Amino acid sequence: MKPAPEIISEIETNGFVWLQGCNRQYFEKITSEIGEIIFVTDVKVNPEGRAMVTSEKGLDFHTDHHKAKYIAWFCIEQTDKGGESILLETNQLFEKLGVEEQEELRNVRLFEHKVFDDDEDTYPFMIEENGNRSFYYSFWLAKEGISEKGRTAIRKFQELTNQTEHIKFKLNPDDILIIDNHKMLHGRTAIEGSKNRFLKRLWIKEKSFTI
Repeated sequence: MKPAPEIISEIETNGFVWLQGCNRQYFEKITSEIGEIIFVTDVKVNPEGRAMVTSEKGLDFHTDHHKAKYIAWFCIEQTDKGGESILLETNQLFEKLGVEEQEELRNVRLFEHKVFDDDEDTYPFMIEENGNRSFYYSFWLAKEGISEKGRTAIRKFQELTNQTEHIKFKLNPDDILIIDNHKMLHGRTAIEGSKNRFLKRLWIKEKSFTI
């Protein structure tokens, strides 16, 4: 099975890695080597829950909390219909926007996922350092405090997520998916059929490797 540095290298190239036919022990080992695990979630349908992650509805493209450089999922059980994972490369969409729209989004701050004690109220849609772009995008957090031009740019960006060809596949039990949360948008199709889909999700802070 692939070692952590090789996995990181593949994620840097493609934005994600999909590892098929693994086991829980390998998942726990590899994710602990990739970085610091800061949050763990059981992702399964809860009809009485209010959280979007436990809804049976499809989830549109978004990122998770900005402190999570990587998101890792381990598939324990999968529904017999629906529940496909969908991915889009964020910078690809950003480059399709006009110059004015790009500039507006550089100044947009979205409401933060309030998870950790030191979370700020808002966080930038994009941070650019040394030519590298890091994105934070959750359309349901685009609330007050954003200019009309900023809202227009966000709407255009969201339209592009629906118009652009995306990566789509279905995780099977013992499959692992790890993405760069700062570079990739993710979502899922509606969970139908048996609805017994069960994934373990980890948020992971970045760790440096010498390859």
